[in-house]
Amino acid sequence: MTRSGMTPKTICIVLLLIACIPPAAAVSVVQLTNDSAFNAYPFWSPDGAGIAYVSSDGVHADIRVMERDGQNQIPVTDDRSWNLFTEFDPWSPDGKKLLFLSGDEGGLNLWTMNPDGTGKVRLTEGSRILPFPGLSGYGADWSADGKRIVYTTCLFDNSAIWEAFVTTAANGSPAVNLSDIRKDADIWIMDADGRNKKQLTTNGDALLPLWQPHGGRIAYLSDTSGKSEIWIMQSDGAGKRQMTFSEGNVSWYSWSPDGDRIAYVVAAPPGRQPEFSLWVIKSDGSGSGQLTTGNWDTSPVWSPDGGRIAFRSESRDQKLWVIESDGSGLAPLDPDNPTYMMQQWSPDGRTILVSDGNNLHVIPLEDPEVPASPGFAVVSAVGALFLTACLLRLKKQE
Repeated sequence: MTRSGMTPKTICIVLLLIACIPPAAAVSVVQLTNDSAFNAYPFWSPDGAGIAYVSSDGVHADIRVMERDGQNQIPVTDDRSWNLFTEFDPWSPDGKKLLFLSGDEGGLNLWTMNPDGTGKVRLTEGSRILPFPGLSGYGADWSADGKRIVYTTCLFDNSAIWEAFVTTAANGSPAVNLSDIRKDADIWIMDADGRNKKQLTTNGDALLPLWQPHGGRIAYLSDTSGKSEIWIMQSDGAGKRQMTFSEGNVSWYSWSPDGDRIAYVVAAPPGRQPEFSLWVIKSDGSGSGQLTTGNWDTSPVWSPDGGRIAFRSESRDQKLWVIESDGSGLAPLDPDNPTYMMQQWSPDGRTILVSDGNNLHVIPLEDPEVPASPGFAVVSAVGALFLTACLLRLKKQE
């Protein structure tokens, strides 16, 4: 017996196990785009075979579609205007349509098209879906069956600011006074072809509408209670109910894939150390729990199985992180690169699609089963011989 209390036989077995552990495989980040444009807002198609994204030269923006490995990058809109996605998934649930914003002298309106750029249909006219390019929290979202679209309409006309922006953009130096923009908005709903529009909110304080996956309810942000909180309503606007009761303002949220939970971001109230923390709550408003604290954590995105959440952090060493939905297992998404943003899980949950502001990348989360490498085979063989020698020696000592 050794001083540690371990027998020689136990020591031999422990050393063998250490010798036989294969080396950890390094994460291999795959770059999908490599051009002079700014590529961002990437979204997987529902079947995971393709990716739609926005590509901008700084003056105009167009939408492109490519295969999942970055091949066949095809523009599907012209590059002479502003064609954008909101922060929400533009793919219809069946993958046959893309929902996007297109700008002209009248502002930004909603359109749909086929993924190859054909079949463009204008859904709104003068609805001011966004008060101005670059502002967030408005957007539009498909219903689970793809038959309807919920969206925001800004209440105030910012056409003069838009025209000034277009004029300066044409000269290569877009500029505007953001403080002049009115940002109030209400939520509307319409059929997927643009017909049967109906207003769902009327107070001018409703933003960020998202359909419940596999459900008929719509979540949104409203400051009706005096600060921004998550509210829920039926798709006809009935049954409005406050979901969260936070100390600070809720700035962002996302549904879990099964529609049973919501991950959301809460800003610390005035007078406290500035931070944005992640929380999770059940869809009935119960079970609210805090996942992170002490940092600027934003933009939570659920894994397809609902087990993990990827999010962006502005105050940690790396930008993108992954955490279990119960708050355990916090880990950086890719420790070698702190600049990634705009993350989205692949439908199979094995990779995350990101943008660094210039190019798109895919980060593998799970490596497929790979036969042991020759190096590992040698290590294992050496370990087996070592154990054999140990056991023979112990046999002689008995």
